[in-house]
Amino acid sequence: MRYALVALAVATLSVAACSKSEQSDAGDNAKAAAAKIGEATKEVATSPEMKAVGNDIKEGAAEAGAAAKDAFATAGAELKEGADKAGDKASEAAATADAKIDAAAADAKN
Repeated sequence: MRYALVALAVATLSVAACSKSEQSDAGDNAKAAAAKIGEATKEVATSPEMKAVGNDIKEGAAEAGAAAKDAFATAGAELKEGADKAGDKASEAAATADAKIDAAAADAKN
């Protein structure tokens, strides 16, 4: 905070020490510099290179989306296959349990 105040004080004293024409010239130079920066920013934003960067980003996002879609489709198919196998094993286990219960009941009658 102190450094900012000192810098502000130095800048204020520097401007105050200048003549009116020097202050006006400094203001005009600052405005011209800001205008040049604005123009350069517009040129960069509308340049073919920046448009190519934007297109590359869009293409990369599309490729990433397609890869994610494929991965989810594969995962979904594998999940379904695993669930089917688990269901088959559960059915087999139930049938085996039923057979064992029937056998135990038959043994109990004898």
